Amino acid sequence: MTALFSRIIPILFVGDLAAERDFYIRLGFHVTYEGPEYPDFASLGQGSIEFGIERRAGFRAGAPDHVLTWQFGVSDIEKAKKLLADAGVPYREELMAPAPDWTYRVLHARTPNGYHLLLEEGSE
Repeated sequence: MTALFSRIIPILFVGDLAAERDFYIRLGFHVTYEGPEYPDFASLGQGSIEFGIERRAGFRAGAPDHVLTWQFGVSDIEKAKKLLADAGVPYREELMAPAPDWTYRVLHARTPNGYHLLLEEGSE
């Protein structure tokens, strides 16, 4: 049986569309759609990942933590650290140890509209 659902494209609500778009471009994403048909919307992608951002009136920066943590798996955590540093994005690194034989690192950052961005190693 063929799957009915073929992909997921989350849409993040933001107050500052340009700042959020430019943040992800600095992280290596490219704009897959931005046009006059939907002037308050843009979509970004990299490989098989695609998501949208949409300007919403009344959006409050800081409130997204109550709704979403934006988690990306990365194949090379050192490359991700360099990418964040080169893009001027402050971050903190955390060693996760959920079990004695299981450790991995995550990088925590904030997007311009207050979303918690979590980059997790070993999740391709």
